Formats: sequence, structure tokens, C-alpha cells
Amino acid sequence: MVKSFIRTSLFLLIIIVASCTRPTPKATQNSASSPKTYENELFSIDIPEGWVCDADGWKGLDSMRNEVNIYNPYESIVWFHIVKAFMPIQWKNIAEATEMAKTARALSGANAELIEEIDSVEVGGYPTSILYFANYEDEDTIIQKQYVTYMKDSHIVIYFNENFNSKDYDEAQEIGDKIIATIKLKKVKNPLDNDSVMRQAVKSAMANKEISDEAIKKGQEIINEK
Repeated sequence: MVKSFIRTSLFLLIIIVASCTRPTPKATQNSASSPKTYENELFSIDIPEGWVCDADGWKGLDSMRNEVNIYNPYESIVWFHIVKAFMPIQWKNIAEATEMAKTARALSGANAELIEEIDSVEVGGYPTSILYFANYEDEDTIIQKQYVTYMKDSHIVIYFNENFNSKDYDEAQEIGDKIIATIKLKKVKNPLDNDSVMRQAVKSAMANKEISDEAIKKGQEIINEK
């Protein structure tokens, strides 16, 4: 059961975790509508003046899909894609959580490679590893600087992704790292530790078409396993 769940959960997360596509501003969004600080039940982050926070993808800690995009609609030097992992696995430490992140990227099939790794850092007081992935898109190289943060008290893994073009390598990180430094993480109870809640989250994701047909099939195998 555990190994099957890990494999399937990895599959469900690969697309949203690995995403480094520039966000497209929505017609209803503007800089005036975005708060100076975005906050949900798991974390808060300060947003520069004029930037946009799209949190439509944050569905709650008892849901499969939890993602937030933060970006400057007028200048895309760096943009953020934040994702809470779906897996309530009790990793032993940040090293195991980081290996999971690498495995997810390897399985994604994207034209990308791991180019650098930094250990022993923190985000919001929690242990973090930084993974640099180079994503080759046509003639561009998009760098995803992925902060893999493991909240051991709740078994939650969250990815804070800085995305930027390789030509903006230094300037983008100068901006992005200042924003990352404002993150505050909250101690929470992970509802997905409850097996029935986890299964309901998979069912809801399938019903709402938040995952692909292949993922639906794999998720159904998990639901019917017991």
C-alpha cells in the first residue's frame, strides 16, 4: 500500500510541481486587488507592490491541489509557483523529501536537468534544500530554483519555486530570494494523515477533473486497494 501510494502520489504531482511556465494574467486580476501579504492556513508571504497573487489553485489542506502563483504582470524577471505536496508520508528528514522531489522531476519527462543542489538551508524555520533545474524550452533556458521545505511536525512538503530565464540569473535571484525570506510557516495538523480524508481528496480531485485520465485510473486503484 505505502509503495503504491508513493508512486501514484508522485505521478499526480509531477505536472504541477515541475511547472515553470510564465503565468498569464487573468482579465479580472490587477495589482490593486492583490494584498501586500498573501496568507493561507499553511504559510504567508509578502508580495511586492504591483505584483499579482493568483491563489485560485489553493484548495485547502484536505485537498489534492494546492498551488499559488505570484508574479509581476508587467515584468517577468522572476515568477513564483508554490505547491504543497499531496503526500502525507512521514519522511525521516529533509534528505528523503529532497530525493522525492528529484524523483518526481526525473519522471516528468521534461527536457530538464538538475544543475546544482544546496543543502542545510531554512525557509520559515524549517529545513530546506535548494534544487536548481534547467528547463530547455525552444531557444530559452528557464531556471527553476526549487526550495524543498519539509515540515516534519505535520509531514508536509512544500515547494517554493523561483522561475527565471537563465539570462536574468543574478538579478532574478536577488529579487526572488528577498521575497522567499518573508515566508512564515505555520504549525498545522495534516488532515491527509487520516486515511479516509486522503481517499476523499483523491475522489474529489477526480470528480473535479484536476488530474489526468491516467492519474484518475491510478488513483482509483488506490481507492479500491483495501
